[in-house]
Amino acid sequence: MATHEVQAVREQGMWQVFIDGFPVTEVRRWPSVAFVAREWISLTDQVPSREVDLHVTVIGRNHFAPVA
Repeated sequence: MATHEVQAVREQGMWQVFIDGFPVTEVRRWPSVAFVAREWISLTDQVPSREVDLHVTVIGRNHFAPVA
């Protein structure tokens, strides 16, 4: 099971979701960040969503820090 780095940036009332440094989508509610990230990864990696391990980091408002 691979671990993925998820970053969330709050901007203009929306959460921007980045997975492993790539912008994926925007969501309105904080609880949706992990759900959307887990579903996106399960679709792209073709694994069940329950097997996706996430590490979610909140980045400061209007700021994105690339994954090292």
